[in-house]
Amino acid sequence: MDYGYISYYFKIYGKEIYSYLRRLIGKEETAKDLLQETFLRAMKISLEEKTAKSYLYKIAHNLAIDYFRKNNPFADIDFYERVEENPERILENQEIWKILSPMERSVLILYYQQGYSYREISKKLGIPLNTIKSYAFRGKKKIYNYIKGDE
Repeated sequence: MDYGYISYYFKIYGKEIYSYLRRLIGKEETAKDLLQETFLRAMKISLEEKTAKSYLYKIAHNLAIDYFRKNNPFADIDFYERVEENPERILENQEIWKILSPMERSVLILYYQQGYSYREISKKLGIPLNTIKSYAFRGKKKIYNYIKGDE
C-alpha cells in the first residue's frame, strides 16, 4: 500500500497539528507522540484532500482527550499559580489553560490561537455548533472567574 499521501499531509499539516497538541497538552514530548500516533492512525484509512485536515484534527483531538482521561483526570482543577493581570499575556500563560476541561481548552485554542471560527471548529471536531459555543462560553467564564479570583 502506498503511504506517500500521509507524508504529503504531514508536510502540510504536521506543524499546525503539533502546535495545537502542544498547547492542548502542555508537554512537548507527549505532543510529539500524539502527533505521530495521529498520522499512524491516518494511515489505516484513505484520506480525501478536501477532508484530510479536518479528519487529522479530529484524530489528534480524540487522542488528546484519551490522554487526559488516562493521565490527568483532574486537569480542570490542577493549577498552582495566579495569572498575571496583563491581558496580552493571559492566553500565553500556561497555567490559565489548566483550569479548563480538555474540550474547553481545545475549542479556545482552535478559536483564539489557530484563528478558526466556531463553525470551522464544529466541522473539524465533528461536534455540533451549539455544543462548541457552550464549551467556549464555559471556558471563557472560567478564565474570567480565575482572573478575578473567584476560583
